[in-house]
Amino acid sequence: MAKQGMLEALQMPKSRRLILIALKENSGLTADALAEMLAISAVAVRRHLDNLRHAGLIQYEEVRQGMGRPSFVYSLTAKADHIFPRNYEDFAHDMLDAVRDLYGQEAVDAIFARRFQKIKDVYEPKVNASTLNGRIEQLVELRRQDGFMAEWETIEDDHYILTELNCPIQQVAEGCCQACEQDLQLFVELLDADVTRQDHLIQGDKACSYQIRPKC
Repeated sequence: MAKQGMLEALQMPKSRRLILIALKENSGLTADALAEMLAISAVAVRRHLDNLRHAGLIQYEEVRQGMGRPSFVYSLTAKADHIFPRNYEDFAHDMLDAVRDLYGQEAVDAIFARRFQKIKDVYEPKVNASTLNGRIEQLVELRRQDGFMAEWETIEDDHYILTELNCPIQQVAEGCCQACEQDLQLFVELLDADVTRQDHLIQGDKACSYQIRPKC
């Protein structure tokens, strides 16, 4: 069954959602065309279009036809495209299963090893503070940018807790423990510290949390 997107959860009038759906189903529409399609007034459609444009969900292009007044053709922005249902998690599971069936577990391990190295190559130049807490702050900022909703705190001298409230790849990680183990390895190598996982989202905890101490 397809995963639900954000569209139904958006706090907006039903007519506005119908406009987004109509623009998703068609490459571009004028306000008059939308009004006719949705059986609502052109004035109301234009008001909804203004709101959607200010929200960054639609864009328009001026099209001239002959000597008359130009028409404005509306379409979705890249931002709007993400509010429609996606099923990336099941697709990723299917692809990994197919790789495992065709080429064995070693091939799956190689995929995750490549992912680990790619992330490390991006993070490593940016996690370079001279102190452990400085490196933790740099790492947490990178993880926030990647959607992990990370935060950290000092428990006592040289004892820190890093917490991630969200995991963008949780559904994939539930079927492939390599992703989680490589995240732990990434933290150890970037922070040059002893890192121990305390809580784990895929085990039913509310977050993934890590205890961090200087190396003995």
